[in-house]
Amino acid sequence: MAARLVHEGYDTSRMYEWSWIEREKDHRGIDIRVIGLLPITPFSTLAVWPLAGLTPLAAKHGWILLNLAFLVPIGWMLWLMTELSYQRIALVIFLSFPLYRNLLYGQFYILLLLLLTAACFSYLRGYRALSGGLVAIAAACKVFPLLLLVFFLQRRDWRALASSAITGLSAVAISIAVFGMNANRTWLQEILPWVMRGEGLGSYTTTASISGILHCLFLSEPQWNPHPWHNSPVVYALLAPTLQMLALAPAILFIRRGGDGKRQILLEWSALLTAALAISTIPASYNFVLMIFPVCVLSGMLLRDDRYGWLSILIAAYLGIGFPLPVPNRPLGLGLLLYVPRLPLMLAVLFGTYALLWGDNPKGSQPKDWSRYAWSTAMAISVILSTRSTLHLERAEREEYAYRLPLQVQGFLNSGPQSIADSVRYAAFTLNGYRLITEGRNGVQVDPSADLANDILSFSSGFEQILVERTSDQRSRIVDLQKPSLTLVDNAREPLLSADGRGLAFLHDDHGRGRLMFRPAFRSSTAEVRLTPLQWNVYEASFLSESEYAVSAVENGAPPKIFLTDAKHTNMPIMIEKSRYPALSLDGRWLAYSHLDHGVWNLWLRDESSGLTHRIADVPCNEIQPSWESDSKTLLYGTDCGRSVWFTAIARRKVLP
Repeated sequence: MAARLVHEGYDTSRMYEWSWIEREKDHRGIDIRVIGLLPITPFSTLAVWPLAGLTPLAAKHGWILLNLAFLVPIGWMLWLMTELSYQRIALVIFLSFPLYRNLLYGQFYILLLLLLTAACFSYLRGYRALSGGLVAIAAACKVFPLLLLVFFLQRRDWRALASSAITGLSAVAISIAVFGMNANRTWLQEILPWVMRGEGLGSYTTTASISGILHCLFLSEPQWNPHPWHNSPVVYALLAPTLQMLALAPAILFIRRGGDGKRQILLEWSALLTAALAISTIPASYNFVLMIFPVCVLSGMLLRDDRYGWLSILIAAYLGIGFPLPVPNRPLGLGLLLYVPRLPLMLAVLFGTYALLWGDNPKGSQPKDWSRYAWSTAMAISVILSTRSTLHLERAEREEYAYRLPLQVQGFLNSGPQSIADSVRYAAFTLNGYRLITEGRNGVQVDPSADLANDILSFSSGFEQILVERTSDQRSRIVDLQKPSLTLVDNAREPLLSADGRGLAFLHDDHGRGRLMFRPAFRSSTAEVRLTPLQWNVYEASFLSESEYAVSAVENGAPPKIFLTDAKHTNMPIMIEKSRYPALSLDGRWLAYSHLDHGVWNLWLRDESSGLTHRIADVPCNEIQPSWESDSKTLLYGTDCGRSVWFTAIARRKVLP
C-alpha cells in the first residue's frame, strides 16, 4: 500500500496511522480485513516499488517468484562460504517453516537474508566497502542489522564503516525525497522508541521475545493483562535491559580485531545475527528465516569437526525455532513459558555459537584488546541508564490508568470517543474491521446496520443523529444511520455537525491531502464551501460554525500545526506548533489539543479569551483525539499508556473546575 500510494502521487505523511491507511486500502478494494504499516521503515517499502502498479494479487505472485529466485544466490554464497553440499544447504532452506510464512504473507525477510549473506560473502572476498553498504541497506529496511556495524567497528574496518555511513545517509535522503519529511519524522520520533522497548505491536501477546514475556509476567494493563504473574514495574525494569544485554554482550566482546580467518569471521557474523534475533522486541515467525545463515555455518563446522551429536541437537533446535505452536489467548503465570520454546531454543543456538568462539580463542592466545574493557564499561552503563529510564517510564504510564474507562468492549484501538447523554460512543478496530460501538447504562450496542464489507472510520453524533463515514471501493461516503442507504455526502470523511445541528463540515481528500468543506444545509443539495487553503493538508478539524472552527494541518512538509479561526481571528489564524487533534468546547471558551513533545502527544488547553495555554498532563505516552462533554469541563480522549503505540483505550478527565 505504501509503495502504491507513492506510485499514485499521494501525500503519504499519515501512512503510519491505522485508520488512514485502512481507508486507502478500502478505497482500492483490497481483500484484506485490516492492515497497518507499523513498525516498517518507509525505505523498506520501496523494495516492492516495481510491482506497485499491478493489482494486489498479481503483485504478490510476482513478489513470491522474486523471493524464490533470491534463494539461488543465497544457496550459492552459502555453498562457497560453508563448504556444505548443495543438497545439505537446500535441505536447511526447505526445512525452514519461516520460509513458507514469508511466502504466504509476502514478507520481506528472504530479501533481508540475501542482503546479509551477500554482505558477509563480500567481506570474506575483501570487498569491505560493498559489505558495509549492504549492511546499511539492510539496516535501512529493518533496524536490527545495525548491530552488524559493531563487527566493523570492533575490527577497526573504517572503509566498511565509511561505506555504511554514506549508504545509510543516501537511503535516508531517498526515503525523505519519496515519502516526505513528516512520514520519516513520525517513524523516527514516534514509532522507533516504542519498538525498541517492546511496545510497537501487541505488547502482551505471547511472543518469543524477552520484552514480550516480561510484559506478560510483570506489567499490568486493565484490558490486555489485568492479572500478571507478579505486578512489578521495578522487576521489569531490572530484568528487561539486563537479560537483553547478557544475550548480546558476548557477541560483541568475542569479535577479534586480528581474526581474519574465514571460520572466525563466519562465527562472529553468525553470533551477531543470532543475538539480534534473540533480543528482537517484535519477533514474528517469518523473521527466523534468517536463521538459515547461522545454521548452515554451524552445520558446516560441526561436520568438519565430526561433532555429530552436537549437529543433531542443532538440527532439533532449528526445527523447533521454526515450528509453530498453538498459544492460548490468556496463558496464566509462569505457564506462559511453556508456550514460547522458540526463545530458549534461540538462546541455546546463540550460546552454542559463543562456545565455538570461546573454543577457537582460548584464554591467553591473543594479546589484550583494551577496547573490550571499554565496551564492557559502556554496556554496563547502558544497562544502568536503561533500567532507570524504563522504571520511570513504566511508572509514569500507569498513572494514566486512573482516568481509564472500564469499557466492556475493547478493540485493539478505540478512537474518536464522544459523549452522548449517559453513553460513550467510539470506533473500535477489531479483527473484523472498524465498528461503531455505543456503551452506557443500557449496555453495549454495535451499529446494527454494519456491513462487514465496510469500515466505519469516523462519525459525529448530536441532535438525535448519528452520521458515519462508510468506506468501500473507490470512496468514502457520509451516511445517517437512520437511513443508511442514503448518501448525504459522497467522497468525504470525518463528518462534523455544527453547533446548531443544521450545517455539516467534513474533510474531502485529493490524493491524500485533506480540505475542510462545509455544507450549510447538509440535507439539501446546497453547494459545498471550501474553508481551508489549497496549500494546506488538513489532518483533523473541530467545528462549531462557519466562522468558528479549528484545523490541524501541514504546509510545505512542516510539522502539523493548529490553525484557529473564530470571530476575532477570521483573517489571522493562530498557529500552535507541533499540535494536532483540536477540540473546541461547546461554549467556545476553550480549545483542547495534543502537543508533540519528546516523541509523544500530550493534552494541552488554550483559553480562547486570553490565548494562554497550559499542559493538562505530562506522561511518556500518547493522549490524542480529545472531545468535550456537554459541561465544557470534562474531556474524553484516547490514550495508549501501558499499551502499544497508538493502540488507544478511552479515558475521561475533568480539566476545569
